[in-house]
Amino acid sequence: MKLKISALQPASFEKGDTVEGYLEKHIALLHKAVSEETEKGEKPYVCVFPEAMTYAYFGSTVNDKWFSFAEDAHTGVTTTRMLKESKELGVHIVYSLFEKAVKYGVTHYYNTVCLVSPTRGLIGKYRKTHIPANPTPVYEKYYFEPGDILPVFQLDNGVTVGMLICYDRSFPPAWQALYLQGAQIIFVPACTWGFRAPHFQSELQTRAFETHTFVVGLNRAGEEQVEGEQKPRNHFGKTLIAGPMGDKIVSLDDEKWAYISAVVDLDEIKEAHKLMNYKRDRRPELYGIVAASGNFGGPYIPTHNIW
Repeated sequence: MKLKISALQPASFEKGDTVEGYLEKHIALLHKAVSEETEKGEKPYVCVFPEAMTYAYFGSTVNDKWFSFAEDAHTGVTTTRMLKESKELGVHIVYSLFEKAVKYGVTHYYNTVCLVSPTRGLIGKYRKTHIPANPTPVYEKYYFEPGDILPVFQLDNGVTVGMLICYDRSFPPAWQALYLQGAQIIFVPACTWGFRAPHFQSELQTRAFETHTFVVGLNRAGEEQVEGEQKPRNHFGKTLIAGPMGDKIVSLDDEKWAYISAVVDLDEIKEAHKLMNYKRDRRPELYGIVAASGNFGGPYIPTHNIW
């Protein structure tokens, strides 16, 4: 089976932008991708946006005002609009939002990515499970609770997809969880900048090779600064689509309001497994320490098979 994927790389939130206007710019890029790719002979089956697409990235500051931008993942402004665009354009859309969810009278906040279908509506959502806090600075733990599930979803054509968000990309067990559930494509919306730029694409290519999946990694491009930030961030872009042998199919550099598209052939996944059958050769009985909680250090001291 083959399908076309379009990965969208917006610019950063700039001075003079409004919440409504910034969303409209994203919608315009979506329409451009669908229109131009359709004219080339094949409409995209899935269009994908990066993380934090609804506003400027605010995780580098601490300010309670940002909680007012959170929305319901089922009925909020962003989902309502994406459902409309998905149906009218006839494409699946992967998009992000700051989710506000009330459970048993308690309000919870998540960094969330959703998937909508032109025929089935909201297929599902994924809540970022690894929340960073580092000296960059990043204060995401102030805003977001971690999700507690690594689900996979089926597109209308039966293709199985998984989703990770930004920092999640650096935790191989999360990739393995999706891979072992049969994910054929893994979407990785990100909103990243700084010292990890040289490794962004190579890290995703390695994960694609390790899991024999098609990987779509996304980021925004351009300089951005919010109230309370001491200096601007420069988002480096580098959106890419990688194949199941770790090959870079197509990519961007730091272009603003740009997109890339590729027709992916899922038969390549079968061929990759013939060459390197990781599922067959796994030794899960040895990996308990990977799933255990806590930090571990010191040398490994064997307790058996010693001679």
